[in-house]
Amino acid sequence: MSGEASPEPTPRQVLYALVAGGFVVVVVILIIGAAAAGLVPTWWSAALAFLVAIGGTWMALNWRRTGEVLSISIGIFFVWLVGTLILAS
Repeated sequence: MSGEASPEPTPRQVLYALVAGGFVVVVVILIIGAAAAGLVPTWWSAALAFLVAIGGTWMALNWRRTGEVLSISIGIFFVWLVGTLILAS
């Protein structure tokens, strides 16, 4: 890099980053709730906590890449949804 500051983020980038962060917060709440209710095995909750930690770290470092950030956050939600439905039945 040439040492120049990065350009100002657009309002859309900020909004999409906040929406993606909201999805991650919802998934964390759902992981905790499913584990507390005993709906899923402990290993599933631990695996999803690891997935959220890795995905959340990447998203925090790359929040201006709105397409990827939104895709990852929604993808984590769908992984939780499908896995929990399978394991809870």
